[in-house]
Amino acid sequence: MSRNLTERQVSVLSDEFNLADGHAYRKWNAAEQAILDTTPAMFRQLDRRQQSAIESTYFETFFSLAQQMLNTSHFERFPCFTASGGIEIIANYLRLNNLSATLIEPCFDNLKDILKRHQIPLSPFPDDLLEAEGEVLDAFLAQMTTDVLFIVSPNNPTGATAGKENFARIVDFCARQNKTLILDACFRFYLPDGEVYDQYAMLADADVDCIVIEDTGKTWPTLELKGPFISVSDRLIDPIAHINSDFLLHVSPFAIGLMTDFLNLSIADNRGHFRAVAAENRATLYVELAPTFLQPVERPYMSVSWLKINADIPAVTLTELLGKEGVYVLPGNQFFWTDQALGDTYLRVALMRDPKMFKQAAACLSEALQRLAVPAAS
Repeated sequence: MSRNLTERQVSVLSDEFNLADGHAYRKWNAAEQAILDTTPAMFRQLDRRQQSAIESTYFETFFSLAQQMLNTSHFERFPCFTASGGIEIIANYLRLNNLSATLIEPCFDNLKDILKRHQIPLSPFPDDLLEAEGEVLDAFLAQMTTDVLFIVSPNNPTGATAGKENFARIVDFCARQNKTLILDACFRFYLPDGEVYDQYAMLADADVDCIVIEDTGKTWPTLELKGPFISVSDRLIDPIAHINSDFLLHVSPFAIGLMTDFLNLSIADNRGHFRAVAAENRATLYVELAPTFLQPVERPYMSVSWLKINADIPAVTLTELLGKEGVYVLPGNQFFWTDQALGDTYLRVALMRDPKMFKQAAACLSEALQRLAVPAAS
């Protein structure tokens, strides 16, 4: 059995030039280090009797940073250990209600795997539709026959994003046609300021059945202590709550308290630090790739780089060769769930790493590529 993308990431977790997983692994700045210095006292002070207040403060802080409306009359938020755990809860709901789904492509393969494991019938939603002309998007939606539309915006790995106008078209379609909308927004904090708009207000105003998946693990370096949750619209709250109770009593108040402090730092600097890390490493990577056959094609704000292979070598083969040189990235194949051959000409490189290490890794990547004698893409 071939390894899925998560198994590929786990296999290289301890390697120095690991640019495979999209989680945030970088050194802390001085303000982040100051927070970490307070963690022993925080750990001793927190307990579950404070759980409701801790979660309430966390959600208020999260939505403030995200510039989203916190409408507690329309949405209930369910914390989870991982965003994937939230998707598992969603998949249970879809299966129990015999619902089919149109799922974005490309996407991280565990989205498809979890849904398929629950035997959810799937149809593809090409991610370039997120940024297509409105008439093109409308035409696709008009022929959609599934019960659920499942999108990721910004999308992993390409960074394709539904702007406000297209998001409104999607929300309006789902409301009119009684479709359920599932939005994975786990990379939302990398969006440029000009592309941020209030999705939650639009969803509430349209009274659409929806679930929004949120996460922090792709943004802040907290060693897998994080604060993911799913936001569930009012008519779906009871069935989701019942399923959720089988998986979880409550999340750690320590993890939620820690993430609240990190979120507050990012409010203070308007998300400046972590976006600067992504920008610096992207610039480094682009310089190192200039003399090679890899071409960046992702949106230039994403925390991963999506690279086109302009040479006659399959992604899996290239990934294996780079691994032998000590640089670990992901092949594009498994992001395409309808036909993995569509990803033969892509690689994904994670950017949220310590810039000093990343500079060394990018140089090693460039040198390895330039040593490969491969013909140009036909």
